[in-house]
Amino acid sequence: MITVRGLSKYYAGVPAIEDVSFSIEDGEIVGLLGLNGAGKSTILKILGCFLMPSSGTAEVSGYSIEDSPDKVRSVIGYLPDTPPLYNEMTVRKYLSYVARLKDVKTNIDQHVQSAMSQTNLDEVGDVVIGNLSHGFRQRVGIAQAIVHQPKVLILDEPINGLDPVQIVEMRDLIVSLKKKHTVILSSHILSEITKTCDRILIVDKGKLVAESTQLEGTELENLFMKFVRN
Repeated sequence: MITVRGLSKYYAGVPAIEDVSFSIEDGEIVGLLGLNGAGKSTILKILGCFLMPSSGTAEVSGYSIEDSPDKVRSVIGYLPDTPPLYNEMTVRKYLSYVARLKDVKTNIDQHVQSAMSQTNLDEVGDVVIGNLSHGFRQRVGIAQAIVHQPKVLILDEPINGLDPVQIVEMRDLIVSLKKKHTVILSSHILSEITKTCDRILIVDKGKLVAESTQLEGTELENLFMKFVRN
């Protein structure tokens, strides 16, 4: 579903990421784990075709990010660390607007209702987004990412700024999305990413330094701390 080979991105000769390679299978939830500034968002922005790499290649659902960026965008849903919301619109009208932007031409109301139901937004469909809590706004952010029913979801720090109750709700929501989507997400919170993902990729100083499917006990914690202490 996602194949990354030797991705690097440089700014004025300084690497944001360097020689990153990995693959993600259909239906997986894979987490990028690393401290703030490790390069996680850069990887996700490249996969979402918001940035082009300095070198290396990536394919999403068989489409090249360099040769077919529009095709890539059509099969992904993207949630940046700050959701792109319009505070003056109601949830329903906003999702309808996004669906049209994402080239949904038929059954728009059904797409919107499905996205709202998946993200438990039915009760606030006619509420102005600016009046919602941070947790609900994050849900709206995910709803806009799935309204066109993409194959792949890219979620950048989806639990950032949530309170403990909202974190549990968001965790359950992300796990439920696995039924219909392949998911790649980023986080700097070890305890949460282990409860959400099938596999974890550790990113440190722009490089992919480790991979683990061992999500319980101290093994992953020790592996993570080995790099962040250096």
